[in-house]
Amino acid sequence: MALIACRIFEALEIPYLLGGSLASTFHGEPRATLDADFAVHLDPQDAGRLFRAFADQFYVDEQSILEAATSNRMFNAIHSKAFVKVDVHVREAAGHSAEEMARAHRVELHGGESVRVATPEDTVLRKLWWYRKGDEASDRQWRDVVGVLKLSRSELDLDYMRLWSDSLGVNDLLNLALAEVGAS
Repeated sequence: MALIACRIFEALEIPYLLGGSLASTFHGEPRATLDADFAVHLDPQDAGRLFRAFADQFYVDEQSILEAATSNRMFNAIHSKAFVKVDVHVREAAGHSAEEMARAHRVELHGGESVRVATPEDTVLRKLWWYRKGDEASDRQWRDVVGVLKLSRSELDLDYMRLWSDSLGVNDLLNLALAEVGAS
């Protein structure tokens, strides 16, 4: 279902990246997940086009898409046959969100198709942000962070991560995670 959503975003030329647990699986330790998380930059005038494209294969609410586009919130869509949920986080096109979108890179899938995936650095930063937002209670978020750091630590741009971790208010969490994997 994630691939279908990617195709829709690309066909409509809506900037997107695949994030969340699927991104952490690409860059870290694999784990099962119940949904696919995307970040998009979506202008409110494109909400109707996106609704029509999604409505062919997903249960989705047009008003939810419009509200998400006007207030940088999330909407979700559920595939009408597989019942897999897609969470679409509409983000402002500035600050870390703009950097995260610009840095996303293509990952080739089986069959030759490719999707835009958040970098390991941005996957860690976003997971730490969600961990903090969830009162630092999600073991899954923390395990995802540690998994990405363990697997990708020799390739990480730590200066970039420290810059944006401060801006996102997760600098202390980044330092704890780096210390846990011996990459501080």
